[in-house]
Amino acid sequence: MYSVNCGGSSTTTSYSAISDNSSHIPTQRDHATGPSNNQGSSISPRSKTLVSTGIVRETLLGKTALVQNEPGYGGRIMWRIFAGTMAVLASVLSAAAAEIELIDLPGEVDVVSIKGEITEGDGDRFYDLIQGRQRISVLLQSPGGLVKEALQIGAQVRLQNYATMVMPDGECFSACGLIWVAGARRYMSASSSLGFHAAYRQENGEYKESGVANAEIGSYLTHLGLRIEAIRFFTIAGPNDFLLLTPARARALGIDVFEQAGTSVTTPSQSPTVDIYADRFVSYGVLRSRCAGFFQVEERAFELEAKDAAQKGQQIAGNDAWIDVWSPMLEEAKTELNAKGPLMVCLETEAHLRENGLRTGIDGPSFDCRKATTQTEQALCDDPRLWAKDRAMNAIYLFIRSYNDAKVRKALLANQRAWLKERNSCGADPTCLRQSYDDRFQLMKAIDVGTSNGG
Repeated sequence: MYSVNCGGSSTTTSYSAISDNSSHIPTQRDHATGPSNNQGSSISPRSKTLVSTGIVRETLLGKTALVQNEPGYGGRIMWRIFAGTMAVLASVLSAAAAEIELIDLPGEVDVVSIKGEITEGDGDRFYDLIQGRQRISVLLQSPGGLVKEALQIGAQVRLQNYATMVMPDGECFSACGLIWVAGARRYMSASSSLGFHAAYRQENGEYKESGVANAEIGSYLTHLGLRIEAIRFFTIAGPNDFLLLTPARARALGIDVFEQAGTSVTTPSQSPTVDIYADRFVSYGVLRSRCAGFFQVEERAFELEAKDAAQKGQQIAGNDAWIDVWSPMLEEAKTELNAKGPLMVCLETEAHLRENGLRTGIDGPSFDCRKATTQTEQALCDDPRLWAKDRAMNAIYLFIRSYNDAKVRKALLANQRAWLKERNSCGADPTCLRQSYDDRFQLMKAIDVGTSNGG
């Protein structure tokens, strides 16, 4: 363990799976390690963002797991079982001491195995091993080790956009989990064991939680984008206990996972986190309450989508936790409405949902495409990215036409007709058309068709 001298007494800080006579953890072997020589608390200059200096150490033990190749990044993900490598991998992954090595398997994606205790210098060893390799899946089978080394490895995993994997029946505890959660794509199974607890300091044979170590872990997890509930889950259990992370629990905490079941994988898009449903719930709520007039769509369409998102979010997290997730998002939406105005927020929200393959109730521009005659009209019909923009512009035109002040109304309508002429000069160029609408909206973003048009 890492040793810190404090006025002559020896104090050890640790974040590990531990067991003692009073509280045995069945999945771990009894652990007892004496302090090592003081090796300092600085981190290699090659570690970058996400890593703070620290003096935290953890240790755990591993178990054999079967590796499967994940050759697809960004496309359809297929898992292949390489029967011929089973014996080799079984011996590789059963090592008690930490080893970091490249596994030579067929496929486009390299596999780096980290197994056993994570020890001093492993961050640098990992860094050296990955040089020149762009696509890597990091296979984890480890009881943990030095937290500062795990944070250094995790930082590289995230910066390089690597995937992380804990295989079926595999184990990844404490600091190992800090590496796993850094993955741009996180793979696990229902039978994978990922365990977390607070960092602790061993003083005179007693285990005490380390505030400094937990603060470093909290900062790291915050930089990874985890919300406070997930950070608490990672650090709330005492040194003699564990909280195990299942795929369902991960989704409830906003941690998206690729869940393996045999040779099939459930992707995050197929089984979203509660945060995704909360985002949908709030987005559809904004569309229903502030955007139906701009888009000339019945509020009922948005209401049904919001209700569906709420039901699924509640199923994942439970009612109280569900409210805790979407409430801050709603406040953020209100702030944006006040800062940007409803027109811009409505356009951004519709685009956000549409780009994620979700229904928005907008199935065309403001006119009947069967009656399109000009190049511009046909281009508007062909590009879904223009539909909401055209509908919003038409709603603004109708709003101006009903303006009470005749003089102001006449001037605004003349200006709008001049813009239409300019827009039509784009012909069939969709990029020109989108830019024309966006420029016009910047001049008209203060208009809210849901308010009175007196003047």
